[in-house]
Amino acid sequence: MHKGVIVFGVCDLTKGSLDIFQKNNLMVYGILEDEPKWHQGTIQNIPVLGSTNDPAFLGLLNEACPYFIAYRPIEKRKDCLNFLRAQQDAISISAIHPSVIMADAIQLGQGNYIAAQVCLASEVTIGNHCILHNGVIIESETHIYDWVEIGAGTIIGNQVTLEEEVFIGMGVTIISGVTIQKGASIGAGSVVLGNVKKGDVLLGNPAKSIQQYKKVNAELGLL
Repeated sequence: MHKGVIVFGVCDLTKGSLDIFQKNNLMVYGILEDEPKWHQGTIQNIPVLGSTNDPAFLGLLNEACPYFIAYRPIEKRKDCLNFLRAQQDAISISAIHPSVIMADAIQLGQGNYIAAQVCLASEVTIGNHCILHNGVIIESETHIYDWVEIGAGTIIGNQVTLEEEVFIGMGVTIISGVTIQKGASIGAGSVVLGNVKKGDVLLGNPAKSIQQYKKVNAELGLL
């Protein structure tokens, strides 16, 4: 039996993860954060123990204390993960709200944040270290790679593929069969009707590349 989860980072996901662990009756041992202003304080009555590289607390990771990375920016999270992987026997844990609805045939990786009222249909695959905000609906046979973030209220159809590091804003609709390639971003409220290229940024209903908007504005003399 572990001594409690150690949460890495103070940001907007920290309180959400603490709430999830509490609702799942999982004890949180403490929070580690590099910014000194948080040290010696508490968040939702959980102490901020010290820096993320403090050996006094990192030793707990080798004593059956799993960790959760609460940082939201991908690069910060990746740096923290790489550091933690160097710690012997460190175990990653996911934060999954008890109200999440999951079909039986789900494949779920490690270190994910899945917020309240998320609905995952059958044969959905979710990789590692993804963030699914409140009320996300993902239909069957959709595949989500690592480091994907999906905004609250987004609806994703059947057999959609979201590649690594894709960002989906709030309230987006993605129709069935679409592939969104690595590093692409979809603006809030957009409706995605077709495939999205690597690193592209789409906005609107129907969603269009910002390059298209720039072209139209240039033709109209607005740039």
